[in-house]
Amino acid sequence: MMTVLKMLGSALLLFALLSVDFIDLRISMTLLRTPVQLTIVAFVDTLLLGYFVTASRWSDWREWVAVFSVMYGVNYLLTAMESIYLGGILSAKMVTGILANGAISSAVFAAVLVWVLGKKGGEVPKRARLAMRGRDWAWKIVGSGAVYVLLFVLFGFAIYYPLARALDPAGLASEQSIASSSATLILPVEVVRGAIWALLAVPAIAALRLDRRRTALTVGMLFAVPMSGSILLSTTMAPGLQMAHLAEVFGENLAFGLLVTWILHPH
Repeated sequence: MMTVLKMLGSALLLFALLSVDFIDLRISMTLLRTPVQLTIVAFVDTLLLGYFVTASRWSDWREWVAVFSVMYGVNYLLTAMESIYLGGILSAKMVTGILANGAISSAVFAAVLVWVLGKKGGEVPKRARLAMRGRDWAWKIVGSGAVYVLLFVLFGFAIYYPLARALDPAGLASEQSIASSSATLILPVEVVRGAIWALLAVPAIAALRLDRRRTALTVGMLFAVPMSGSILLSTTMAPGLQMAHLAEVFGENLAFGLLVTWILHPH
């Protein structure tokens, strides 16, 4: 019962944090335009990150780093990076708001979640779970970036484009027109994003005390669910394109989380 109350309180805190624009010191547009979606995202993300905290062998500042890295990296940093080729959709002011508000919300929420659900004096393993030579780290991170791009292209052509054409062909044409001016940047940026995804997986994999299969599934959900929530909370995306992106991103990031754990985690 106490755990349920802690999770409920943490979800309400996340809802409150996401409801505030800390830069302009006002209620966020997310709350004003998508209150139902915000409630869903706050509770689902809390359940997922709460599970991660309880399944972690780390504690205190190490666990805070793991939670903050996943929450801030997936929800905000990687989203903001897409502005490099989506400048017509994600303005500089929007990106600044995403990064600054995300940093505050993630730092506070991670600290509270670790405080209420984390273990006190958790395990500090003598041998790192992801002990590898430098060259192994290099090829695995770069290789993960390549894998992400393959999934990006595959899910884009197999899921996003067919759904977007069916749900909102005019919106798709407009989106493609905006992105066409920087089309040559898309794949290089996505390679870098994929490498950063892999780096974000490192503290998550290292912290979890689960077997390899459950670790992979947890990392996959940590990648897929928060990013899908970011799309659900979009106040600028047309509904048809939003649903198409939601299906694409959830499948793509779940698959990548499974694969990157297999790449990074020793046999």
